[in-house]
Amino acid sequence: MKNLRMLFQRSVTATAALTGALLLVAANSPLCAQQPADVIFHNGKVLTVDKDFSIAEAVAVSGNKIAAVGKNQDVLQLAGPNTLEIDLQGRTLVPGLIDTHLHITGPGAYAAPVPPEKRRSYNIDWKGVTRKEDVLAQIKGILEKYKPPQGDWLGFSNNLQARTAAWNDPNSFANVEQIKILYRDLTKADLDTVLPNNPAILTMGVPDENALFVNSAALDIILKEHGDLVKKYGRLWLGSNGLPDGHLEPPATRLILNLYAPRMDSEWMVDGIGKQLQELSSQGHTTISTKLRNNTIDAYKKLEQRGQQTVRLAYGPGFDYFGSFNNMAVDLKQFEGLIGSGSEMNWVASFGPSSMDGGGTRACTNQKRSGARLEAIDDYFPMGQCHTDDEYRGGPRSQSITGNYFKDWLITMGRYNLRLANDHVAGDRTVSNLLGIVEQIQKQYGPNATRNWAFDHCRYVDPKDFQRAAKLGVMFSCAPKYILDSSSVETSFNATVANNFIVPVGSMIKSGVLVAYEADRGTWVWEDLEIYMTRKDLKGKVWGPQERLDKITALKLATINAAKYVLKPDQLGSLEPGKLADLAVLDKDYLTIPPDQVSDIQPELTMMNGKIVFVHTDFANEYSLRPSGAVVSTFKDLKARRTARPEAIFGEGGG
Repeated sequence: MKNLRMLFQRSVTATAALTGALLLVAANSPLCAQQPADVIFHNGKVLTVDKDFSIAEAVAVSGNKIAAVGKNQDVLQLAGPNTLEIDLQGRTLVPGLIDTHLHITGPGAYAAPVPPEKRRSYNIDWKGVTRKEDVLAQIKGILEKYKPPQGDWLGFSNNLQARTAAWNDPNSFANVEQIKILYRDLTKADLDTVLPNNPAILTMGVPDENALFVNSAALDIILKEHGDLVKKYGRLWLGSNGLPDGHLEPPATRLILNLYAPRMDSEWMVDGIGKQLQELSSQGHTTISTKLRNNTIDAYKKLEQRGQQTVRLAYGPGFDYFGSFNNMAVDLKQFEGLIGSGSEMNWVASFGPSSMDGGGTRACTNQKRSGARLEAIDDYFPMGQCHTDDEYRGGPRSQSITGNYFKDWLITMGRYNLRLANDHVAGDRTVSNLLGIVEQIQKQYGPNATRNWAFDHCRYVDPKDFQRAAKLGVMFSCAPKYILDSSSVETSFNATVANNFIVPVGSMIKSGVLVAYEADRGTWVWEDLEIYMTRKDLKGKVWGPQERLDKITALKLATINAAKYVLKPDQLGSLEPGKLADLAVLDKDYLTIPPDQVSDIQPELTMMNGKIVFVHTDFANEYSLRPSGAVVSTFKDLKARRTARPEAIFGEGGG
């Protein structure tokens, strides 16, 4: 073997050598002096991301912990007869990457077909739809084909995207006339003509939690069983007759999703989630964070139990309860002390309500639009979906309400030390509103009541709020992808907003705000880090050049800063003795290549929890390396396995 040495004959016998090894082991490490390392990476460029951003040559791993970091000759003294030694030949080694906002909430493109007799969710195809009768005819045909039992709740996912970017199908964009059919022409009475025997839910071209459309059977159940909550908090759209027409916004949407919407069995998700995590491993990811429903949480825990989980998960289960509780002071108290509970693989990082406003042009903003239309739904939400505004009642025609569910929930969270994170916070008005709520909570319950609270996305952040956020101790996770939309923002608003409000990470950090990395999309993480540095859109134009990050800062956002976001800075985010052994070996020198080449980086090996979970095919061949249980492949080849269009899973998206 040319570059990989399995040393079965090596023994550490000299007392001086043992003493030197001991000096390398952290005081809090469980290792004893005689226990050799399981794996040693040496002759590399180890970016530790410790407080000094030290650069070392070698790392030793024992069990699931880092045993030593330092010079080659010192770390190699920890080798034993069965130690796997990997000569990096100058390659860069970094801590495992952490994505603080990534929705892997179901099997995605790996979804297996649901047996017809178990189907309760169906897709409606909007290609060629020109009138409401076209939609009703499709629903009628679906019922005739699948014959679901009377009384069962049914879900219909419209193959329609009202946002600026369709997730995986450019032909699914909605036009203004199609949106008019779904938002104005269709009523619950129309649905009743084809759905007389089943309560039914239809999506509205935006994430389900922010808008849904139901028939009379569904609405009657909601009003009968939860009338007091809906009457106080809303939000129901009204028809020309002044009565609810079936269109809903939160918290009513969330109530339906939590209690009535069809859901996938957790077992149906396990394989698909596992394969998506393998794709992340091939990028160097070792931890992600998101809000999840209980059935999806169960799927992750099954992966953990089976030893198949290759990426850690910090999650927020509050998503599955928000909208269901009427007496928050009583109902939320049962979750007091929940934050931080779980295992080293899956733990609770938040209990937030999720979407605080909408995405795209539904982001709640104080900025005035120029009049240019960007999305087919612009006319329905001129300021966005401002859920945290006391006066916001919903779309253009909504019932009167007397309470703000979002605000009441957040204040009660502060009372019971339940952390806000894993939440969609898109608009600058929403950021400002939430900072006001944080101030109110701290005044009422003390500063620790909002300890480690975080706002996600940085879609728009007003510079006037930077110092305010820093003073309150609020952290942010910021998605570079929004920089790519800057041209559209300039068209919709103005150049000032496009250059100063969108993902303003540089200025936020200078103001004392802790910022972490998030993707908020299925993407190549190294492309995202490059966008942080270059601030270039897809045409090469630079937006907000003053917000550019240097390489060290960008890497910190995806490592130690992100570890603080997921509440594990003592275990994750840097390569230091005693921390969990999560790391990645890169094919290029991250610190010396030009910023606009960072997206070309290919991880060659990823270790999570002390186990090698991914090896790039070329690296495996060069080193004759085939670790047990590891995936030997490339990101491109792993993506090629995708075969399915995702099944409809209600309420799993964000914004």
